[in-house]
Amino acid sequence: MRRLRNKHADLRPALKKVSTFLQANPYRSATLNIEELAGATGTSTAAVNRLANAIELNGFTGLRFALMENLLAVVSSADVFEERLKHSPNTGFHLEQQISLSKDHLDNVTRMNDNQTFENMARQLARSQNVFVVGFGNSFHLAAMAAAGLSPFCVGAHCVTLDGGLEGSAYRLSGITRNDTLLAIALPAYTRDTIRLAEYAKSREACVLSITDCPASPLVQLSKMSLFIPSNHPVLPNSKVGLMAAIETLLAHVQLCKPLPGGAEAALPDWDPDRGNLRSLPGQPRANAPRRSDDTF
Repeated sequence: MRRLRNKHADLRPALKKVSTFLQANPYRSATLNIEELAGATGTSTAAVNRLANAIELNGFTGLRFALMENLLAVVSSADVFEERLKHSPNTGFHLEQQISLSKDHLDNVTRMNDNQTFENMARQLARSQNVFVVGFGNSFHLAAMAAAGLSPFCVGAHCVTLDGGLEGSAYRLSGITRNDTLLAIALPAYTRDTIRLAEYAKSREACVLSITDCPASPLVQLSKMSLFIPSNHPVLPNSKVGLMAAIETLLAHVQLCKPLPGGAEAALPDWDPDRGNLRSLPGQPRANAPRRSDDTF
């Protein structure tokens, strides 16, 4: 999948059709023979072979083997649990199943991404004048968390999607420049507003980074760099475990790239109120006043 993403923009039109289909359907593609893949992409078997050679997989045989390896690597326990729930819906979803699913998603985060991409994205965030974070719908709360985590290390870190819908978000993003970065977060079902804001940021020559689920996400074509996070869940609309791990990794990288002066921690100073000047609440003893025994009236 990484080879396809890296080569995609330079491919000829017929090969690009095959590449687009493979990125959008990585699991289904593993089950197709060369004629079926050519038919599904509206191309020819020769185009499929040429694409495989373009990404150094030695023809369709190598491509098919790589697709099968990819399928086996990313088939998650979510599929198993979902199938069990279909046959026994009254059994419920238990803690050990969630833990197993979470471990599976975290393993797949490392399979779908490389450390260099995490590092490059963190460096881009650290050197940006302002970082704007966008996340609507089921990504909203984690977008706010990402912006809060970036605040101590960036000149300006803003969660664009606070309130006011698209109009309020567009207003907050209106000043973005080529010196700034937009971090867009979107899991299925993708929110059109996220895509529109990413398009606007790119039109202003800002750097667009994204965290999404797969190379077929509409955010990928707008982004300079993307992280891919497995999000399927047998019960909930999305799993956020992988997304949380990716955000925490970026924040850790940014802190290493741009530590606070003197190694200070990003925390408010301790506050010890002057209790002697606090007015007593009705029915409460004054500060420093001797307490009466509980049995006195």
